[in-house]
Amino acid sequence: MGIWRRVGSFLGVPAHQFAADESAPQPIDQMLRSMLASAAVGGRVSRNEALAVPAVQQGRRMVGAVATLPLAAYRLADWVEIDNPLLRQIDPDVPNVITLGQTIDDLLFDAVSWWRVTARDFDGFPISARHLDLTSVVVRQRNDRQSPAPLPSGIDPRGATVYVDGVLTSWADLIRFDSPSPPLLTVGARAVRRALAIDNAAEMYANDPRPLDYFTPVEGADPVDDDEIVDFLGVWRGARRERSTAYVPTALKYNEVTAPSPQELQLVELQRQATLDIANAMGADPEDLGVSTTSRTYANAVDRRQDKVNTTLAPFIRAITDRLSMGDVTRRGYVVRFDLDDFLKANPTDRWAVYSQAKAMGAMGVSEIRTKEKLGPLPDDAEATPPPAPPAPAEDDEQADADLAAGPVLTFGGAELLTFAADTIEFSVDRETRTIRGTALPYGKLSSTKGGLKYEFERGSLRWATDVSRTKLTEDHEMTKAIGYALELGEARGGLASVFKVARGAEGDRALTLAEDKVKDGLSVGLDPESVRAVPHPRVKNALLVKSAFVREIALTAAPSFDDARVSAVAFNQEDQMPDEPEQTAPAAPAAPAAPEQPNDQAAQFAAFTAWQAEQANGGPTRPPGPETERPRVVNPTRPVAFVSEPQPYRFDRAGNFVPGQEFTFSADLHAMAAENDPFGTKTEAGKRVMALLAATFDVDSADINEVTPAINRPDMYVDQRDYRTPLWNFVNKGAPPNGITPFIFPKFSSASGLVGDHTEGTEPTGGTLVTTNQTVTPSALSGKAYITREVWDMGGNPAVSTLIWNQMVRGYREGLESATATFLNTLTAATDITLPAGSADETLAAAWEAAVADLQFIRGYDFEAFALEKELYKKFAAARDTSERPLYPILSPMNANGTAASRFRTLNLAGVTGVPSWALASTAGSPNNSWLFDPTTVHGWATAPQRLEFPGGSDDNTTYQPVAKVGLGIWGYKAFANSDIAGVRQVIYDTTA
Repeated sequence: MGIWRRVGSFLGVPAHQFAADESAPQPIDQMLRSMLASAAVGGRVSRNEALAVPAVQQGRRMVGAVATLPLAAYRLADWVEIDNPLLRQIDPDVPNVITLGQTIDDLLFDAVSWWRVTARDFDGFPISARHLDLTSVVVRQRNDRQSPAPLPSGIDPRGATVYVDGVLTSWADLIRFDSPSPPLLTVGARAVRRALAIDNAAEMYANDPRPLDYFTPVEGADPVDDDEIVDFLGVWRGARRERSTAYVPTALKYNEVTAPSPQELQLVELQRQATLDIANAMGADPEDLGVSTTSRTYANAVDRRQDKVNTTLAPFIRAITDRLSMGDVTRRGYVVRFDLDDFLKANPTDRWAVYSQAKAMGAMGVSEIRTKEKLGPLPDDAEATPPPAPPAPAEDDEQADADLAAGPVLTFGGAELLTFAADTIEFSVDRETRTIRGTALPYGKLSSTKGGLKYEFERGSLRWATDVSRTKLTEDHEMTKAIGYALELGEARGGLASVFKVARGAEGDRALTLAEDKVKDGLSVGLDPESVRAVPHPRVKNALLVKSAFVREIALTAAPSFDDARVSAVAFNQEDQMPDEPEQTAPAAPAAPAAPEQPNDQAAQFAAFTAWQAEQANGGPTRPPGPETERPRVVNPTRPVAFVSEPQPYRFDRAGNFVPGQEFTFSADLHAMAAENDPFGTKTEAGKRVMALLAATFDVDSADINEVTPAINRPDMYVDQRDYRTPLWNFVNKGAPPNGITPFIFPKFSSASGLVGDHTEGTEPTGGTLVTTNQTVTPSALSGKAYITREVWDMGGNPAVSTLIWNQMVRGYREGLESATATFLNTLTAATDITLPAGSADETLAAAWEAAVADLQFIRGYDFEAFALEKELYKKFAAARDTSERPLYPILSPMNANGTAASRFRTLNLAGVTGVPSWALASTAGSPNNSWLFDPTTVHGWATAPQRLEFPGGSDDNTTYQPVAKVGLGIWGYKAFANSDIAGVRQVIYDTTA
């Protein structure tokens, strides 16, 4: 009997309550309290026991239907759906329905569920998370609370600390979901046990209709031993199970016992009552679990689903959406909700009747109805009811807009503005007015890839201020340098048509000239990022369809992102027209120029640049022609500094009194200040002298108040040691040893012969042989300890010193497993070594490796997919080039290559074998070093989770026991390694020196 079964027996807890999957590990004091509580109420059941009851399984499926509903984030201001990366794919490796299903299971059975944040955006909000198994999470509650305030799950999170897989974890990295109802495994335990007992009784009667009958020996029969009795009863039971006639020997007498029948026991009624109790415990309609409690003959399906949402599913729905709407997950002003439209959808006749009425009232449009029905937008020529048109373009713009093409590209112009640049092919100049016109952003075309996504703007998706003049024309999105304002903004067939009035003055003239000379002839739209509403593109993978956005400004730019919408026309006002440049060798210098100006004659500039290129080829100047630009100034820290010293206006003696006979006296200056009405000492010289004395006498700086402004401790910014990657251990890890330190064995194939051969007619084949063997694995221990003084232990610290020490121990434990794996591999003697040519590199090295990989294809049944490389060989592969200096294992754009490299050379694909760098493998330049290629199914490693030990006493030198002065913190665990088939291992030997 184990320790916990003895404790449970002492506390009066039935033994069957101790199931392996009962609950998460927890401190011993909490475990004892929960065991006492469970004994008082009859104890909780395990999840496996509950799911063995069909009614519980059916109820779980019904509640789990919530996991099939899509999650969405909405903006409270207008209730518009906003794309949220976390809700779109919670765990990148697991479908949302699985993650949500596990979460709902936890809420139903244990009233609590945990997610761990695995990635965040630039603002710190989660964009991916992982569901945690309840057994991996331990909440360690403080013992100094005055009054408990547990949640329905029994957890009191006030001041508690959380451990995930034995490692202290910040609450900020966890998302805890709490159910408003207590756990079913506790409150429904009696109903589940009753259902199991009734099911066992029914199974017993099904297998043996007369379970109480028995045999006795007749008088004078020879006695038989126990083994014969057991054999006879087995034959009897087998015959009755097969429904064949069983024979009773003459030495035995068959005794019938009258027992109540299943009908008399009312097993059917008891099962029905047990199902009803489970339905009540789950808050479900009994009819959903197969028990009819009413005589209803008609029920509206939609109404029943609505009732199910309100009475059964609502607690789980709100438990998830309310938690995800909190400020650590979702931005302020947004909420998360389940989309119940499909779940509560009525039949098509009713739905379209409602749509027709809503459209007639003006409450919905055709596009909204089609979106609700997931039909997609109508083609342009099939739109039944056109949407409200934005401000119409001027008549003069229509012909120009008709020829504009479209082609958007997304760029990011800063944290406060989202910019989309566009570019048109047509270009014309009209000097009658100071205007710039063109398509600011086109519709209906996919952008090039930006940030891994493409973008398309839907027709009518852009909005702008009612007063179009509020939309400014800027230069390169610099809001402080507006050069004009919008005269007209409107929808054209190609996109957003725009006409801008350019301001008079030097900046406006310069902008018009740059646009006319096609230097800055592109337009770029600046959007308010908070207003952008985008949804996944319905037809293109990795693309977004922008449904709505607000235009804040439009910029004139030299390098637009869209090739299909440049400035279509530039017009000067005749009065402000800039004069043509006269033909001259150099521009006339202005009287007082603010900065050197470039000549506007582009032909002259190009000729000068061509001449400079020719001079440079002949050893001429290395700097191209043009105005002198500002050069970085030289900072000389040893440059002498001149000081000017003036006498103080007032002098004092040693006692601090004013010295008589001075040029200025303090009292006379005060009188002069009063006479001149200069209370602040800014109008008169006397006042300035007085205020200078007061400032010098009573001046307070940070050094004067350092006692009341101490340095601030930022424990949240604690910088811990970084973790090594553990590729070797990841290759061989097979979990924990079966029984800690106890050695264990496993069988394996040894040899076989003569089992199959050609057959000769009429000749009996000779028997073959198969020989097996076994292998013994003996675990060994990993351990460590540290001592801290009792004072440090009691002070704790933030972060706690004991926590820092433990985290470092866990880090050392993992590194120890990696080093132990490398040591174990070096003890193996591979059946065949792969020796790469010493000193080889580039194509020679790659060819030798590829030949070795090709040879492995003729080896029996091994998958050599684990390849750990020592440092020198890994670097040689990463740097390999062909004769044209093309990387043999490129990161970007591989072409005609037999391998690639992951970003930052994290791994190498070497002819289909993924190689990972290993810091634990010995690597010495100029000497042969070993890398290891093996089949992971032939090399095994086992290790237990690190166990934390806390004990009083001890000392650093292990010679003195100090139970009062010191507190010890230890770590303990077991590891084991084995190679089950040496033929699946290859030692790769490489020497950098030939």
